[in-house]
Amino acid sequence: MDPSDLRADLAERLANDRPIDAETFNAACFMLSRALENLEFSVPEAAPLVRRLLRVAGRVVIDTATPDASAEVWPSTQEMAIQWIDEALRALGYEAVASSS
Repeated sequence: MDPSDLRADLAERLANDRPIDAETFNAACFMLSRALENLEFSVPEAAPLVRRLLRVAGRVVIDTATPDASAEVWPSTQEMAIQWIDEALRALGYEAVASSS
């Protein structure tokens, strides 16, 4: 999809009075993650982290908040989210680890 089409479609969906659905939320996260390319970060490593966090948020919402979402997908969605966050953190010298509790 052409990014300008996505922006127009997303703007239209956000402009109405209806609550934001999962698809709109995901599209907003995707558009915002793409918009990061045009921002100048004082710390360049921040951009990939923010991009990944936005994409994780969109994916979790799509997997768990669509009308046909099933709680059965939560374990794989959670695993994917932790993996993507861990990959983003490792680029910064950190890692996501399970808590001991």
